[in-house]
Amino acid sequence: MYSEIIISVKDNTDEVFEKQVKMLQERHHAKVLRMALDEASGYIEKCSSDILFISDDADMLSKARTAGLATNDPKVMRESYMKAMDMLKTMGMSHCPGNT
Repeated sequence: MYSEIIISVKDNTDEVFEKQVKMLQERHHAKVLRMALDEASGYIEKCSSDILFISDDADMLSKARTAGLATNDPKVMRESYMKAMDMLKTMGMSHCPGNT
């Protein structure tokens, strides 16, 4: 379980990303904090280890991993989401009456 989800991204987020964050927030009952890269850099040095750090900056992700935090990249999150949606569509099609 994560107590906080820290988001520090350079690029704009999209609807898919925001849905994923909302799901994570609800699943973990976590606070979501959005920070600029420089603010996040100082924060991850002194935060607890039960935090999920999401960033599109490779150096920041590496720094967070070194600090013992769970990390994720918005691009990787999007790819996983799209694969899951494709898999659900495929499963739904194979279970429809008349499909063999």
